[in-house]
Amino acid sequence: MKPPDHSGPEGLGTGNKVPEGSENAAYENYAAHYDSAVGKRVRRDWDEVQSLRLDRLPRWIDRVHKDARILDAGCATGYLLGLLSAHGYTRLTGVDLSPTLAATARDRLEDSACIVQSDLRDFLRQQADGSFDTVIMHHVLEHIPRDQTIPTLKEIHRCLTPGGFLGIKVPNASFVLGGAMMFGDFTHVTHFNEHSLAQVLAASGYATDRLEIILHPPKLFPPWRHPLHAFLRVLNRLRWHAHRATHHALAMLSDQRPASRAFEAELEMLAQR
Repeated sequence: MKPPDHSGPEGLGTGNKVPEGSENAAYENYAAHYDSAVGKRVRRDWDEVQSLRLDRLPRWIDRVHKDARILDAGCATGYLLGLLSAHGYTRLTGVDLSPTLAATARDRLEDSACIVQSDLRDFLRQQADGSFDTVIMHHVLEHIPRDQTIPTLKEIHRCLTPGGFLGIKVPNASFVLGGAMMFGDFTHVTHFNEHSLAQVLAASGYATDRLEIILHPPKLFPPWRHPLHAFLRVLNRLRWHAHRATHHALAMLSDQRPASRAFEAELEMLAQR
């Protein structure tokens, strides 16, 4: 697939310009940090993702028709785009600020997706209204400076078709150990829980009654094909419920208002234009 003629500034990261000053060093090493933080354990091939019902694709993705124009904003090495391609999606675009990560994605995906190395905001400004049916933004928004958060979300809103989806994942500040994710990366500059994320989405033009929190109780499956994996998944499902009950109890004891619903380490929210 021939990439469009988009140009952007050189730099490293997952969606925002390389800042001036001493922070440059963190961005120059970002590709190595990403590989260390993500780890090979989450990068399973498509057959394994399917057979073990692994949580690698967005849980809402089957609401998106197969010929939809999908943008992975901050595509990193292209792993998610590869899974989307294997799942039958053909009109795929990825953008990432890191030349190293973008080059890896280009090599991985070859002709199955168009990969653009660019600052996300520069890329969006060059797109026509309604250019995409779905935008996926996983662990990108926390890298964008606070004063650019709402303008970036507004640009995505403009680039979406009416009824189009925006799926966002960020570290969840309501998670009791959220500091491990929020502060484990020096390039994280903004932090969210479900209330603040809904707040900035509403300010960017997304209807509050069309915002949906996506929870991730571990998926269960019949045991006869993979009995050990199925048993471990049941245990993990019990752990998930215990974790959720513990957070609810802590929220009640601290008289948290408004009460939160999402306590997982990652916060995922789905918005529609």
